[in-house]
Amino acid sequence: MNSPMEDRLRAALVEAGATVDTGALKPLRTPERRRSRVDLRLVSAAVAVVLAGATTAVWLGVRGDEHVATLAGPTGGQADALELSIFLCSRSASGKAPSCQGHGVTLDQLKSIDNAAKEVSGVTSLIYVDQAEAFESFRRDFAHNQRLLDAVTVDDLRASFRLRLEPGTDPVPVKQALSSLPGVEDIDLVPSAASLPSSGTQVSVFLCGDGSALPACGAERAADGEKIVKEGKGATARQKDEIVALLRASKQVKSIVYEDQSTAYENFKRSYKDNKTLLAATRVEDMPESYRLQMRSERDDWSALIKALRKRRGVASVVDGRCLIDATLAMARYRVSLPKGQDCRTGG
Repeated sequence: MNSPMEDRLRAALVEAGATVDTGALKPLRTPERRRSRVDLRLVSAAVAVVLAGATTAVWLGVRGDEHVATLAGPTGGQADALELSIFLCSRSASGKAPSCQGHGVTLDQLKSIDNAAKEVSGVTSLIYVDQAEAFESFRRDFAHNQRLLDAVTVDDLRASFRLRLEPGTDPVPVKQALSSLPGVEDIDLVPSAASLPSSGTQVSVFLCGDGSALPACGAERAADGEKIVKEGKGATARQKDEIVALLRASKQVKSIVYEDQSTAYENFKRSYKDNKTLLAATRVEDMPESYRLQMRSERDDWSALIKALRKRRGVASVVDGRCLIDATLAMARYRVSLPKGQDCRTGG
């Protein structure tokens, strides 16, 4: 049997069919590695809670068996203008991209892309960024992530056009008008400051829920990996207390916010209010409970604490917000992935 969440999502996506914009379904890309199954509830919640920034929860503290949270209002509106990155074919960086056929963008193609972008309705500015400029900017943006800097060279980056749109402009028609032009590898929406956490000092600890499909929660799948033969169990009150005790004992944790299923669902609805298919397939009981941690410093090494949390009974997954910010910006702005081994979902 599949989990109820998986069944509803599958049915909803089949019903949506060709109306789903596949470009909107891949905000993050990770280095190629062995495929693993991830509980869709945790993926959705991780993005909604850690990346969307649409709502916030107030600090209540967690005392004994008392696990309650209150939903606060939105933290602010979205940025007025959207920005797109038009990534250009590069012999060194994107030789395997089907649209590039192993060739870099030519001067004639550059001129054609430039002219076409200026003719698109809603475009207010267009800036060309060559590989050298992109590399300098990349080194500044990720000066804090030495592993990423060591893994990326100038030849790994693409030249691009940075395109800014008027407030209220729908980016989908813009992408459709330009993505098929010769010399264009891909087009991506650059995340705005409003869509990211205010700082990279947030770690989210997602708890196991009844019926979980995650092995960390005790779930087991058939040999073919398709069907769940044993469902996972939700975190108990005792397990929650043990997790909180571990967090309170850590000098790296500045504050703790507990988010129950109802609060997580309200956050989820606000973050995905325009995705009717996903909303229709998601229910309150699909949302995981979580502890949202505010860490004291971005410069600290949290790996020991995250490793300890992952071993605790009742913990389904640990999401490193600092890692998610880097993964999102590295892909959207530079078309590169985090080095192998930097797994944002588990905190590794």
